[in-house]
Amino acid sequence: MITSTMKIAILILGALVALSYAQVDGPQEDKYVLHSACVSALQDQINTELYASLVYAQMAAHFDNPNVARKGFAKFFKDSSDEEKGHAHDFINYINKRGGRVSAFNVQNPPKDSWDSAKEALEDALALEKDVHNKIYRLHGIAEHQCRDPHLMDYLETPFLEEQVQSIGQLNRLISIIREMDNGMGEYLLDRQILRGETKPDDL
Repeated sequence: MITSTMKIAILILGALVALSYAQVDGPQEDKYVLHSACVSALQDQINTELYASLVYAQMAAHFDNPNVARKGFAKFFKDSSDEEKGHAHDFINYINKRGGRVSAFNVQNPPKDSWDSAKEALEDALALEKDVHNKIYRLHGIAEHQCRDPHLMDYLETPFLEEQVQSIGQLNRLISIIREMDNGMGEYLLDRQILRGETKPDDL
C-alpha cells in the first residue's frame, strides 16, 4: 500500500529527474556550437597533428641529405608531413565552422634530427602514428561522453580513424619487409620501390 508520504516522495523524485534532463538537454543548449571541452580537445589534436608533421618533415630532410641519399624515404616522409599538416588545418576549419575559437598553437620540436637507418625511422613513425591514433580515440570519447556531439563523432570516424588504420598497417608492412633486408643494398632497393610508388597500402 502506497502512503501519501510515499506518493509525495515519488513526485519529488520524478521532478528532480525531469529537472536534471532539462538542465542537460534543455532548449537553451545550442548544439550547433561546439562544447568547450571539445574545443579544447580539438585544439590538443591540432597540436598533435602539427607535431607529427614536424617530425615527418625532419625525417624527410634527413633522408634527402646527400650523405644519406634515400630519395624514396624522403618522399614518403614528406608526403606524411603534408598529410598531418592537412589534418591540422581540417580540425582548424572544423572548429571555426562549429562556432569555436582556435587558440595559440603549442607544438614541441622533434626529439631528434637523424636516424641510423630507414628501419629506425619507420619504427619511430609507427610509434608516432599509434600515438596520434590513440589521441583521436580519446577525442572521440570526449565527444561522445562529455560533449554528447554525434556530428563530431561521425566527423572523426571518417576519414581520420580510417586513415590512421591504413597508415599503421602500411608502416607495419614496410617494417616487416625491411627487417628481412640489410641496411645497405636491401634498404636501397626498398627506397627505389617507394620512389616509384610501389609500396602504397594496397600494394603491400
